[in-house]
Amino acid sequence: MNELRKTGLVLGLGLAIFSFAGFGPRRAAVPASRGSEALTRHIALLKTGTSQDKAAAAYWLGQQKSAAAPAVDPLVELLGDASEVNPAQYRTRTVLEKMTVGEEAAAALVNIGHSAIEPLIRVLKTSPEAEARKNAAWALGAMHDSGATQI
Repeated sequence: MNELRKTGLVLGLGLAIFSFAGFGPRRAAVPASRGSEALTRHIALLKTGTSQDKAAAAYWLGQQKSAAAPAVDPLVELLGDASEVNPAQYRTRTVLEKMTVGEEAAAALVNIGHSAIEPLIRVLKTSPEAEARKNAAWALGAMHDSGATQI
């Protein structure tokens, strides 16, 4: 009986390792059209939504990583937005402090990565808004720390 339990445990652990290593069953991919529709919808929210909607859309876009590269310019436009938002309403992990729309846009640009570098440098050099320059500088520093600025 103990031998049977050990065998079951070993098989269960092996299956878990097999799945975590990426050899398990594949999840169905989101069709490209649905993915691009969601991307388009979230980019539109950056332009027309409330401050809370804009921040939530920026966060979602950042989670899409480099697939959200088309959102770089609209996100860059939000870097100077100092409107406070409550990230607990759209983030899954608990956030203890309030953020601004511009800070959420900067975080999204960090996650998007390399394609955001030049636009961020442009904001840092030319924007008349101190808030936009601050958020651009933070994003560039965070990208450097994450290795996104390495080619």
